[in-house]
Amino acid sequence: MEYRELKVNLPKSGSDDLYSLLELLQVAGYYEILFDGDAPKEPEQGILKENTNIRIYLNTEEIQKEIQILIFLKSNFPHNSNYETRNIETRDYEEAYKEFYKPFSIGKKLWVIPTWEKDSEITKALWQHNGGIPLYINPGVAFGTGHHETTKLILERLDSLTDEGSIFQSACDLGTGSGILSIGLAKLGTKRIFALDIDQNAVKAAWSNWQENDFSKDIKFTVEESGLDNENCLKDEYDLAIANITFAVLSQNIRNLAKIKSKRFIFSGIITEKKDEFLELLKTNLPGSLLHSHEWNEWWVLDWVKH
Repeated sequence: MEYRELKVNLPKSGSDDLYSLLELLQVAGYYEILFDGDAPKEPEQGILKENTNIRIYLNTEEIQKEIQILIFLKSNFPHNSNYETRNIETRDYEEAYKEFYKPFSIGKKLWVIPTWEKDSEITKALWQHNGGIPLYINPGVAFGTGHHETTKLILERLDSLTDEGSIFQSACDLGTGSGILSIGLAKLGTKRIFALDIDQNAVKAAWSNWQENDFSKDIKFTVEESGLDNENCLKDEYDLAIANITFAVLSQNIRNLAKIKSKRFIFSGIITEKKDEFLELLKTNLPGSLLHSHEWNEWWVLDWVKH
């Protein structure tokens, strides 16, 4: 089987809008290249680049989706984006992102490791040094490779809370994506986790990634395809609820969030310009106080407790 590969370069500030479009279009897959050794360097380019490279994969007959992506680029970034296209075989598509997805650490203890490198001696040495905890992830097509600021912010917060002695026995993971946050929770001591996502590919990816990791039999993980009005989620009590979801989705579902039986919430996916508005929503619908907040590249993690 052939796929259509789009090599896209655009300002990093526009990547999240592009991701939203790709999720709406339900493309076959996409990933961000954090370092491209083959890409030509810009004049006086430093370590950090304003632009980012993204690979997008479509079925070859999905011409309309390709046109919509190109319209997005030309409408929003007419002078500072570019793209190339080609047809590739299935094997090329499945192997493509592996070249760029390497093990990396988050916080003091966590190591995100691609599943195809879990038995590597070098990889074992990385996470075993200083008692590292491995999270084995195959990024596939689901959000949550661990590279995005919002994912890192939540994992760093969970890691630091563990250092402080806070262990959450139960948790719900709203918008689980690849399942990386659920896996992180379980590796840090959570015994019961309920996860959900509206994307069936994400649900499959989360379950597949969960099975790639080793857990004791007393840890229970459930993942379902649904929105935030999931009855199975709302009927149980949790020590913690986590949500790495955009402000738009959270604000539209604020009443469902208020129904979740948890006093502790950790949110990410909130950009600086929406932070104050979101906090007001929380004060009105989930009365409580902000325990902790931290910003990274204009993304925030907010640790909230209901009173």
